[in-house]
Order: sequence, then C-alpha cells, then structure tokens
Amino acid sequence: MSVGHASGHGDQAHAHLPRGLGLALAIVLGFAAITAGVVAWRAQVLSGHAVEAFTLSTQAVNDANTLASEAERSISGDRQLFIEYQNALQAGNATQAASILAMMSTPTRRAVGWWEVQPSDVRPRTPFVSGNPDWNAPGKVVDAQAATARADAEVESARENLTRSHRLEFIAALLTVAFLAGGLSGVFESRGARLALISVSGSVLGLCILGAAFFW
Repeated sequence: MSVGHASGHGDQAHAHLPRGLGLALAIVLGFAAITAGVVAWRAQVLSGHAVEAFTLSTQAVNDANTLASEAERSISGDRQLFIEYQNALQAGNATQAASILAMMSTPTRRAVGWWEVQPSDVRPRTPFVSGNPDWNAPGKVVDAQAATARADAEVESARENLTRSHRLEFIAALLTVAFLAGGLSGVFESRGARLALISVSGSVLGLCILGAAFFW
C-alpha cells in the first residue's frame, strides 16, 4: 500500500514538468535570450552611428562657418581694394594703382584682369560677379552652402539612427515579458495555464522579432 502511494507521488512529480511543454519553454526562452542579445547589440551600434553623425555634423557646421567667414572677408577685402584701385586709376596715379594691384591675391588680380578686358558695353560694374570665372569667392560660398547641407544631412542621419536605437532598446526591454511569462509557467499546476503562459511568451517573442526586423 505504501509502495503504491509512493509510486503515485513519483508520477505526480514527473507530471509537474511535462516533456513537451518543457521543451517548448526551453526553445522560446532560448530564442528570447538570443534575440535580446542581438537587439541590444544592434541598438548600441545604431547609437554609435548616431554619435558619429552628430560629431560629423558639428564638424560640418564649423567648416561651413569658417568658409562663410572666409568668403565674407574675401568679398569685403577684394571690393575695398578694387575701389582703391579704381580711384587711383581715375586720379592718374599709376604707381599707386600698381601697388594696390600687387596687394591683391592672385585670383583677385586675374578677376580684375578679366574685367578690364571685357567690352565696355557688356562689362559688369565690378569684377566680383558670378559670371567672372577667375573670381574665387563664389566657390567659397558654394563650399559653405555644401558644408551646411552636409551638416543637415548628418543631423538627420543621427536622429534617425537614435530613434531606431531607442525603439530597439524598447524591444529588448519588452522581451522581459517573454522571460516573465515563461518563468511563471512553472509556478502553475494547470496544464492549460502553463500552455497559456508559454503561448504569451512565444507571442511576445514573435512580435519582438518582427519589430526588430522592421527597425533593424
């Protein structure tokens, strides 16, 4: 009688962890652990890309400011020298005009030279026009605008990567629900309750995998 009673307890203990449910739970939790690790890694990679993009955007902004300042100084200085050069020519002081011309940069002297050989009826008021191929200030302005556009693009890239990183971090945190549901399945005696909790764990895992693939 006592032997039969002990045998009954052994059968109940064995039934406490059904083989099929235990295997399913192990598979779900294993995949959840792998997914959580991969998702966390990808979130860190995207976060690193965001930091890099923010750094590049800052550098591009600095480049744009430097180029804009150089362009402004170049335009202002070139115009002032040209005015002095014209005044000297109009005053008939060729020596002073030559001295002022020598003070100009080589590209500016070429720009003035291009301007002087243009026919009077089509000659612009100053050499500092976009149609003058020897005037380099527009190139600096264009470079500054390009640097600004590059900075905007890097900021947008950083924001996108940061958003994706945050969403993947949320998915990694959401996977704790899968672990929690899987862990609770061992608490209940009812096979139906265990199956329901394992199903919840698997469903959460599936949704997290889909979300990770979308925001990858």
